[in-house]
Amino acid sequence: MACGSKETGGVYRPRRPQESPFYKLVERFFPQFEAVYQERYQERYGFWRPIIATAVAKFLECGDLKHGFARVRCPKCRHEMLVAFSCRGRCVCPSCHEKRALEKAGWVTEHVCAEVPHRQFLFTIPKRLRLYFRYDRSLLGALCQAAWRTVRAVVVGSKFGSPARFFGDWGGGFRP
Repeated sequence: MACGSKETGGVYRPRRPQESPFYKLVERFFPQFEAVYQERYQERYGFWRPIIATAVAKFLECGDLKHGFARVRCPKCRHEMLVAFSCRGRCVCPSCHEKRALEKAGWVTEHVCAEVPHRQFLFTIPKRLRLYFRYDRSLLGALCQAAWRTVRAVVVGSKFGSPARFFGDWGGGFRP
């Protein structure tokens, strides 16, 4: 039995992804979905990207001892256990996606965000226009420029009068 000491991080509990309803749903219906995608969904959602099948295949292997594992030994009690490899994917595998998202958020907080007040703006694309951006990705650059012009117009027209006063002095001015 594992000792569960605090020095070793506690007791390991396998995830058992094959028991989740999502896993069962994907395992059962994904081949059928892939087979009918072109005729039923391609016109609305765009062409089939091969990375989708790769990500789903990795998800179905994630946490399964049959697809690889590491033998781990507790240094204190010498108990050994097998820990299944994970897919380390994003978007399809809920467990791996959450871990990656938390790691990335911590890294961004520590290495990217400056210790200054921040302002956040949220821009959304109306549903009727999203289709154009799906098929012509070059429009995204123009969209970002339009968003920046909008923010600049709001800032200049505000009581602050200039981006430097609105965003604060970042030692060189604000540049998107």
